[in-house]
Amino acid sequence: MFILIKMSSWQDIYGHEQIKADLQLLLQEKKLPHALLFSGIDGIGKLLMAKMLAKSLLCPNFKENNTACGYCNSCKMFDEQNHPDYYFLEPEGKTRKLIKIEQIRQMQSQIALSPYLSDRRVVIINDAQYLNDTAGNSLLKTLEEPVGEVFFILITSNKDMILSTILSRCMKIYFAPLNYQEVAKVLQQKMDITQDKAMIIARLSGGSILKAMQFIDDDALALRQKALSCLQEDFSIKQIWSFIDELSNLDREKINEIMSHLQMLLRDLLLIKVNKDIDIIYNQDIKEDLLNLQGKYNEVDLLAKLTLVEDILKRLNSNADIKLILQKFILDWQNK
Repeated sequence: MFILIKMSSWQDIYGHEQIKADLQLLLQEKKLPHALLFSGIDGIGKLLMAKMLAKSLLCPNFKENNTACGYCNSCKMFDEQNHPDYYFLEPEGKTRKLIKIEQIRQMQSQIALSPYLSDRRVVIINDAQYLNDTAGNSLLKTLEEPVGEVFFILITSNKDMILSTILSRCMKIYFAPLNYQEVAKVLQQKMDITQDKAMIIARLSGGSILKAMQFIDDDALALRQKALSCLQEDFSIKQIWSFIDELSNLDREKINEIMSHLQMLLRDLLLIKVNKDIDIIYNQDIKEDLLNLQGKYNEVDLLAKLTLVEDILKRLNSNADIKLILQKFILDWQNK
């Protein structure tokens, strides 16, 4: 399930008002650098912002309104996803997704041609953290010596995975998570749910509209329950191996989601411990469960477990065997 947000102007992008204003000013003053990096968690509007910027750069009328006009041939072709001067690149692969050297070379051959419809070209590289080393080094050469007037917009949820040499060539723009009121507003406008449910889901989203949409499906709440069970249960050895087998049968995406829930639950418990304020926690709908758990763990325990979760979230992005990752995690979890 997803929310299709129609994008015809900068105002159609939720939040990030300062970033919108800064980008429009750079456009107006013709000071936009040829390479930008948009970083921040998934589902907060980085790609929408990149596409709006690309559409404005390619529109012949943008100088008049400081934005894409929406009605010229360039804007129409961009909306139809067949603009000849726009190149979109993202990871490929069935099991492990990567941006490979062949994709970069194909892009390089395209942008080496003269613009067809506009007077410049724009390249968006989505999930740029998945550039392999060979592809990254090839892209670096293009960023250092671009041919003609071409703009690159790299998008990432983890800039630490990108080559430092690429980062040094880009103007870096950080997108903060949306506040939960903004997320709730989107859910109410686009989905048929009550205000109360929208607020509960928005708090769980961590500021991501993408994650909020996942919570509309009841299956997502079942995954959170599995995460909560890690905090509630004192597993026996037999239960540990049973739990590992159960998780191993899930795909990486669902395991990642369980661990993300666990990360948020641990943060909520820390907030309760430190601030004694349950009104600021994310998981408002299960606050009684969390209050019942606060006496089971001290701050040192929670921080140690949080470190374990952050580590497994990184390892889930590797090629390591899922079962081995989970075995190490559960055994370390029990010892913390």
